[in-house]
Amino acid sequence: MAIKLYKSQLEPTSKTSNVMDTRRISMSEAGSIGQAMKGFLKSGENLYIKHQQITSENDLLEKKKNVMNGNETEQGLSAHKLIASQMKNPDDGINYFQNEVKKVKDTTKEFKGLFAKKYFNNWLTKQSLEDTNEIRISTTKNLIEDNRSKNLEYIETLKKKILYAENVETRTAAEFELKELLDSKKFSDLFGEKVEEVKSSTSRDIAFYGYKNVPIDQRAGALSAAKKDDRLSIEDVEKLQSHFKTSSSTSTKLINSQLTKMDTMTDDGVIPDISVIENYEATGVALNKPELVLKAQKLKAKIALVQSLNVMTPLQIES
Repeated sequence: MAIKLYKSQLEPTSKTSNVMDTRRISMSEAGSIGQAMKGFLKSGENLYIKHQQITSENDLLEKKKNVMNGNETEQGLSAHKLIASQMKNPDDGINYFQNEVKKVKDTTKEFKGLFAKKYFNNWLTKQSLEDTNEIRISTTKNLIEDNRSKNLEYIETLKKKILYAENVETRTAAEFELKELLDSKKFSDLFGEKVEEVKSSTSRDIAFYGYKNVPIDQRAGALSAAKKDDRLSIEDVEKLQSHFKTSSSTSTKLINSQLTKMDTMTDDGVIPDISVIENYEATGVALNKPELVLKAQKLKAKIALVQSLNVMTPLQIES
């Protein structure tokens, strides 16, 4: 087999072997290389940012848990929110909660991650706004309920004046004030859809207890009037009737017992108060209890006899 030899192989020269590369690179190829380098650098930058984001998010989750739940020595914002929400004054509740939020912000100094502090402050601001709005709603409701309660308590005071005041002027003034209060726009706005219920309940109580507390000798007339009173229901009239019946039974037993004691006192020479016996007698008449009336009359006669004997001489008694 023949071997072909080139001239350069047969005759050495003085030219260097480091020959310059004279090939040309196209513009499109150069652009693709630049894009590759740029993508590589961007990939490295995103990897770092992603690492910082995840680290910051993990730190935020941990801090959120601690801030909201608290620890063994300090209550969290969830507990403070509950305390604030139970207050009766919106300003007090909001100021209390915002002060606790400020404490959290001032005492949270250490963060892990490039974005942790920013994440935390943004979350705390958003959470504070949400909780403050809820506290404002809750405390406003509490304020309204407290005001309602105070108004109802004052209505009770006026009702008692109307029912039990011995002075006519006091009773009349209370009736006027109560009507003015119940008919006011302020009262209507305060109780809203419940205003008619409050008015009806107030009128019912005044009527019911007014009839209930009449003297015994006026009960029959009170019961008759109650049956025609549109402020009372059928159930109210039945309760009134039952009360009169039970009360009459109790009164009968009590009077009978008291008259027996007075009779014994008379036998022992101690004279009871005649006016009390006369009141018992009148009550017996009002209750339609002839046995009580007769017992009271006999006791009065016995007392009169004893008193007569007490002023007589032995000779006069024997004769």
